Amino acid sequence: MADFTREDLAFAGYSQTIDIENDPKTIEVLDRICVNKTEEFEVVHFCNQFLKKYKVPQTKASFQKAESFLQHPSLENEIYRLQLLDWIASNWVKQ
Repeated sequence: MADFTREDLAFAGYSQTIDIENDPKTIEVLDRICVNKTEEFEVVHFCNQFLKKYKVPQTKASFQKAESFLQHPSLENEIYRLQLLDWIASNWVKQ
């Protein structure tokens, strides 16, 4: 399976910097729990993680579909990785 990169993203305007203004160990733990949907690195990582975890086509189109779900109005205030993964998986075939 291929790991997709920033060049495969459908949307532009993500931050290319990683916010580490707090203790790096705290940030590392938070990054496993939460997703910053404005950081390019985190969006790429999340979308690749979704493709690996769920049985969906391992294509650029699927990668971009996962990315677009992150921008869905129903997920506007959701930051928790597990809830994001579960919502996208349960809505994958509906849209």
